[in-house]
Amino acid sequence: MARGSRALGARCPGGSTAGGSAAGGWVARGSRRRAVASGLGVAGVLVLVAACGSGSTSASGTPAPTTSSAAAVPTTAPPTTAAAAPAACSSVIAPTVTGSGPADTATAGTAVATDYQKFFDPATPATTKLGLLQNGTSLVAVLQSFASNKLASAATVTVTAVDFTGATAADVTYNLCESGSPVMPGSAGKSVLVGSTWQVADATLCGLVKLNNGGAAVPGCA
Repeated sequence: MARGSRALGARCPGGSTAGGSAAGGWVARGSRRRAVASGLGVAGVLVLVAACGSGSTSASGTPAPTTSSAAAVPTTAPPTTAAAAPAACSSVIAPTVTGSGPADTATAGTAVATDYQKFFDPATPATTKLGLLQNGTSLVAVLQSFASNKLASAATVTVTAVDFTGATAADVTYNLCESGSPVMPGSAGKSVLVGSTWQVADATLCGLVKLNNGGAAVPGCA
């Protein structure tokens, strides 16, 4: 039977031979297949299967010694000090700030997020909101339309990211929330610096109102 297995010279899947020597490919010629069928029979095939399943062996058939790397693997993960990410709907102001433009992007990013969240806070008076909205005095009707919506009147915003595109402009990513749950997560908006206030861009509010109107044009919005 040993002679039959050497005559076979079949290769195991992955490249190694049943005899333990390395070779490339999984190729068996017709003559060798016939040798398995006629010379080895079922017993020869079992020897081949056993050799393939037992891993690499030495030329004499003795299993080659193996080493285990289990001892080198740490049993516990190293401690981490990363702070937990803020909740999707939270009053905590901790946006990811990127881009450039303002002299102090970190402070400006906090200001953008603060004004955004204050503008969308139902508790903020309408007169205050006008000062937090770009071209607010021209969009009184639009703001009233937004406030009259049942969802908008109870909605809050959590700013997750601020990306400055210039000294007076930024792209804002925020979650629009209701009752502590995001209803429009990952929404995109814009903020512009007018005077010393980072205002919600008029296009952002107009886009939300238009969405609420089923895509219809909004009077007062360009």
